[in-house]
Amino acid sequence: MGVVRSVGYSLGSAIGGLILAAGTGPGHLSPDNSAYTTAALVGIGAMAITTLTSLALARRRSSETNP
Repeated sequence: MGVVRSVGYSLGSAIGGLILAAGTGPGHLSPDNSAYTTAALVGIGAMAITTLTSLALARRRSSETNP
């Protein structure tokens, strides 16, 4: 389980960094506000997908153990 968590952290950090780097204009030191908004929305979307997948797997597992 720890490996999956580490992979998730690494992937999330890489995607967040990519979005923020893409939102940093030439000659600027920090991303503009839209890059932060985009990064947050992508994170929320990933969290929603993960939550729905976890709920579906938990429901499937409980139906297999309680016939």
